[in-house]
Amino acid sequence: MGQSDSFPEVQVPDSFESFYRSEYGAVVALAYGLCGTRWTAEDLAQEAFLRVHRDWTRVREMDSPGGWVRRIVINLSHSRFRRLRSETTARLRLASQTTSTFVPPEESAEFWSEVRKLPKRQAEAVALRYINDLSVAQIAAVLGIADGTVKALLHTARARLGQILVAKGLIDEV
Repeated sequence: MGQSDSFPEVQVPDSFESFYRSEYGAVVALAYGLCGTRWTAEDLAQEAFLRVHRDWTRVREMDSPGGWVRRIVINLSHSRFRRLRSETTARLRLASQTTSTFVPPEESAEFWSEVRKLPKRQAEAVALRYINDLSVAQIAAVLGIADGTVKALLHTARARLGQILVAKGLIDEV
């Protein structure tokens, strides 16, 4: 990662506690955007910070400790999704299951529900952009991809979300 790709962290705190306090809210928000529930988001964030704490002497020397903790959250959300998919498949094989619909109280719940239906990389880029307010370069650094790829992911995701939200009558023409 070059200097232009790193987060605008003026100085990485010497203590893990300072780093944790400064990054925790943004990391939980990112996890929420990817998984959709507050308690799961907090679980993912706690696991990510546990890993950062375990390797703090190495992590604090990185160009972007904030980017590294975000990458961990993204990886953990992938693992969680794969595990849940496997568990659901096993449950469906063992017994029939009744379903109930839960409507989250958040005003933007339907939007984020649609974001989670996007291809994985598009959803990640959207969450990093609109939840953590990261620049294209910062998103590229977190995801380990080129700036142009981030721009393409965001463009495609916005176009797709626009179509879906217009079709559902949630927004006017884009």
